[in-house]
Amino acid sequence: MRSEPSKPGKRGVARATPKPAAKPGRPLKGGKIRPVPKAQPEVEKKPTAPAFDYVLETIPGLEAIATIEVKERFTTPPKKDRNVPGLLHMTFTGKPERLLALRSVVAVFRRRVHAIPRPTGLLGHQYFSAILADCSAAIALHPEGSFTAIRLAAAGRDSSAMSRIASELAKALNLEVDVTGEDTQTLLVRLLPMQKKVEKPPRRRSRDDPPEVDEYVTVWESLVSLSPRPLSTRSWRKANYPGAVNACVGYAMAKLLGNAEHVINLCAGSGTILIEREQKNALGCDTSKAAREAASANGIELADWDATAVPLEDGWADAVVADLPFGQRIGSHKDNVKLYPALLTEAARLLRPNGTAVFLTQEIRLFEENLSQQWQIERVIPLTVGGMHPKLYVIKRLNPRAGGGAKKQKTVRPKSP
Repeated sequence: MRSEPSKPGKRGVARATPKPAAKPGRPLKGGKIRPVPKAQPEVEKKPTAPAFDYVLETIPGLEAIATIEVKERFTTPPKKDRNVPGLLHMTFTGKPERLLALRSVVAVFRRRVHAIPRPTGLLGHQYFSAILADCSAAIALHPEGSFTAIRLAAAGRDSSAMSRIASELAKALNLEVDVTGEDTQTLLVRLLPMQKKVEKPPRRRSRDDPPEVDEYVTVWESLVSLSPRPLSTRSWRKANYPGAVNACVGYAMAKLLGNAEHVINLCAGSGTILIEREQKNALGCDTSKAAREAASANGIELADWDATAVPLEDGWADAVVADLPFGQRIGSHKDNVKLYPALLTEAARLLRPNGTAVFLTQEIRLFEENLSQQWQIERVIPLTVGGMHPKLYVIKRLNPRAGGGAKKQKTVRPKSP
């Protein structure tokens, strides 16, 4: 008995077998030959640079300005540390020496998080090798002999475990152990415990379930500095002057002036602000001979002008900037009582209407009391520098024709530049 061919079921009909696709070189309909595609050369893929976590340390209060500089240079902005003022976090795949060119940053650290509960675990091969690799990478960024010692800054630095870590690192790197902190060519390594949140898998909750409580475990963080000295120690500074403004603060003050064309720096000191601004159409003056000599050694010439009587015409300046004496290293409070009102009056005369002035001072009350109706406060940025707490004032010269004054205007709350 002959078997019948199977019929398609209810779910569908039998599908026809697809024809094989025409291969290159075979004839097509009409006698044409399918062209054979040319072989494309293989493009060699460049190896992807490893990504590292970095911590950027800046003057507390200058986080916004440092963020803007990082974004301008590297596109991606860093993240502000929620717990410690002056610290920014970022992931970077480029060459680390590019980070050392940041001018608003005091120090750059390569960061790692080690999943161990106790510092003795850092002596394990995996974790110790990682810290050692970061130290070697930092040393490789500088000429030979730039580092002569290593210093461990850690919780329980005098413990046996920390002492052993310091000695093992020094031995592997052929460096001395700096226990005094006075060596200026020191490789700084920070080891800090931190609490890391335990990530729990998501689960379906009901009303009867007890509320979840966040759990944390102790891990250790290693931070290796990429430079033997603070980045605020500029190469152009050949002469130090007592009370000279920190270079990172000077850079921030210069940035706050914007694109002003004609700038006058009153009480210029050793010329830090003018040098950081890198602008030709800027003048500086100081009556101190020692200050002018220090500025000259640093590569800029200052005029011997009194800051309260500058021989320039009214409205000459688009911007005025000054690091006012705090009355500690330079001058006294008694001197400032006479200087501040006279200097602010002269600054208002030199500045064109709607021009910008940036002042740094720790004489907060004295400065604000002497702000006349010619001025309007735009921003106030509190800083922490060398144990002191000065403020940066960005103020605007009001147009006298507009009437009113600074005290009648609505003061703008401090904001990021």
